[in-house]
Amino acid sequence: MSERLPDMSTLRKLSRRADALWLGCLALYLIAGATIVPFHGDESTLMVMGRDYHYIFVEGDMSKIHFDRHWRNNPSEQQLRILNGTVSKTIYGWLQVINGFRLPDLNRNWSWGKNYDANAERGAIPDAELLRQARLASSLQLALAAALFFHVVKSTLNRPTAYVAVTLFALHPNVLINGRRAMMESSHILGLMLVLIAAVWLIQERRWWRYLLLGACAGFAVAAKHPNVTVCALVFLACSVDPLWQLIRGSEKDRQKPALDLAGLAIAGMAAGLVFLILNPAWWGDPLAITPEVIKLRQGLLQEQVNIFGGYTSFADQANGLFQYVIASERQYFEAPNWATYDAIATQIAVYEQSGLAGLLFIGSSGRLGLVCLLLAIYGAIHLARNRSVPVEYRLLLLIWIVGSAPVTLRLNPLPWARYYLPLLPAVIVLVSYASATIATAVKQTHRI
Repeated sequence: MSERLPDMSTLRKLSRRADALWLGCLALYLIAGATIVPFHGDESTLMVMGRDYHYIFVEGDMSKIHFDRHWRNNPSEQQLRILNGTVSKTIYGWLQVINGFRLPDLNRNWSWGKNYDANAERGAIPDAELLRQARLASSLQLALAAALFFHVVKSTLNRPTAYVAVTLFALHPNVLINGRRAMMESSHILGLMLVLIAAVWLIQERRWWRYLLLGACAGFAVAAKHPNVTVCALVFLACSVDPLWQLIRGSEKDRQKPALDLAGLAIAGMAAGLVFLILNPAWWGDPLAITPEVIKLRQGLLQEQVNIFGGYTSFADQANGLFQYVIASERQYFEAPNWATYDAIATQIAVYEQSGLAGLLFIGSSGRLGLVCLLLAIYGAIHLARNRSVPVEYRLLLLIWIVGSAPVTLRLNPLPWARYYLPLLPAVIVLVSYASATIATAVKQTHRI
């Protein structure tokens, strides 16, 4: 008698268990290197920004965080408060409180006009245990983002592509460097992935609660870091293409459903605004007045960074920067050139890279590998656009997100800073992984023949 083959339900269970096992292994890897990732001065600033949690939940004094359009109420605090996302600093503030830290116990802001030793002497380096816990919290968010990324790719494309994509994502040196630190990057990426998975679920079944979920995820994403507004806009656009097309080409009696779908997206947009406001109490008093202030402050911050550290001077420089940090994926531990002279940072980098927890260090070490990745990404985009076995709404979601994000990042980023390109990495990883899996499948089939 021949052995009985496992049925489809058993195979699905085994596949899900394999998925969970692999994602669990990657999560452990992400978390394991959090405590030894080289330090960045912005970690000090983010830890100090956790003071808003103290103001709200310990002191109960909301007046300290409300926006003052005349900038009389501690302008330096207010500028940092409305300029940056709230998710990460709220988590760090909560960690401070449960560990018994009071406001006078916190470190000072990092001063970029002083060197490492001078900042250490003035108390700008966070408490070691508090920093460790904050980094673990960041790494947990990054691990959740990786799991969501896997499910986005598996749901829209296929399982082999998802395995390649999540592995490249979780072992990418720049993802690990920035996502493990006590900064905003892990929350930034998590918000991006939440919006994408919510869009996938909405496309699968357009129900009212899924529109609300998309809106909630979008609000969280923008609250995590404001540049996520670009991804949210692209995702909303992708979700509106099909109902708009049906509304235009359908008959009078067939227009009710697409009209309801567009109304659902409008409600999702309102839900996003509501969630964003809930997570940004500084905006409660006068959100319309704060919006232009935030835009002006962000433009001023970028210009100040360009003036201090140097930025791109031409479109060719911008294109080269995108290739260098997104396609070739050159890793970057610090943006300020003088940090290369700090012995403490050099020692931390050496320990980190020798630990085996720094990811695939060969990524970014060769321009030739970058060219290969560029060709794979182009092939992946063309093949995806033409592959009718992938539902059209999934193709639209992925291509509008990926192709739309690239020129926005290229145009708006004036600095050769790897972490400013970080949200674009998952998009490129999807294309490279899809192309690699497609080519591998074709080669396998050819050998069978």
